[in-house]
Amino acid sequence: MDQPAPRTPRRRTLALPPHLLAAGTVALTYLGLHGRLPDPMAAHFSGSRTDGTMAPLRFLLLALALQALVGVVSVAFAHRADGPMLRGALAAGYAAAALLGGLFTALLAANADAGTADRVSFPGGAAALALAAAAAAGALGLLLAGRSPGASATGPRTPAPVRPAEPLDLGTGDRGAWSRTAGSPALRTAGPALLALAAIVWAAGSPAGAAPIAAAGLLVAAGARIRVTVDRHGLTVGPPLLRRPHLHIPLERIAAAGTRQVRARAEFGGWGHRLRPGTSGIVMRSGEALALRLTDGSEFVVTVADAATAAGLLTALLQRSR
Repeated sequence: MDQPAPRTPRRRTLALPPHLLAAGTVALTYLGLHGRLPDPMAAHFSGSRTDGTMAPLRFLLLALALQALVGVVSVAFAHRADGPMLRGALAAGYAAAALLGGLFTALLAANADAGTADRVSFPGGAAALALAAAAAAGALGLLLAGRSPGASATGPRTPAPVRPAEPLDLGTGDRGAWSRTAGSPALRTAGPALLALAAIVWAAGSPAGAAPIAAAGLLVAAGARIRVTVDRHGLTVGPPLLRRPHLHIPLERIAAAGTRQVRARAEFGGWGHRLRPGTSGIVMRSGEALALRLTDGSEFVVTVADAATAAGLLTALLQRSR
């Protein structure tokens, strides 16, 4: 008989240990070798030859900062995930911790007793061992995560049924308007993480490499929240503080409105503006969503709290217009 999977809160606590272990291994290796490291030490290689150097202490601080950043992101995703997504977050976190820890430790060992940085060569076998350790750690993460109850191995799940909305009671002269903001926990984590990574890359001496990462972080952070508005003009979705860009579906294109539960990963493969056959939408998270049936037969969904009120207002506006 299969053992039941650990309860989700318990599994989430498993996200942190591999990052602490990897960071501790790098720090202890540095403490054991710091008197034998050249200053500056070899920190970057082209093939097996040194093409970049760094002070040993600066290398340690940047290595620990990168390890901490990956750890924070992994733990944040694990605490906001459920089911297959939680298993994936644990596996990816374990693999990343092992890969970074293995590479940093191997680089410190390669510098030991070299005398000068230009005499250091990075052994190709070290990278292969780090990748093997990452694969083994990822498998361990999956094993510790256990089986996800109800997980389907046959592909995306069938979408949840749409619940029709009861129309709101609008007076003869009432126009009616509803507005809510919605955020994505995943994007709110990814945006600052990319900006922190850009800062680490810049501190490592690569401003050119940091610039595109910072730009991506700003774009992700800007798209982490949306404002959803329903009024007599239809549905409008866009950034809370900007007039553009926005997506607008006029009332004339809406055939019916309701609500349903959305599973971001299982149904749409992620977050953001998503497209799949017959369905599109703005998916910020899993959970309650406003679901519109459009006049061309397709469906549009947007995940937002209090979707039932928005659907009821749209239903009342549709009935009045017809």
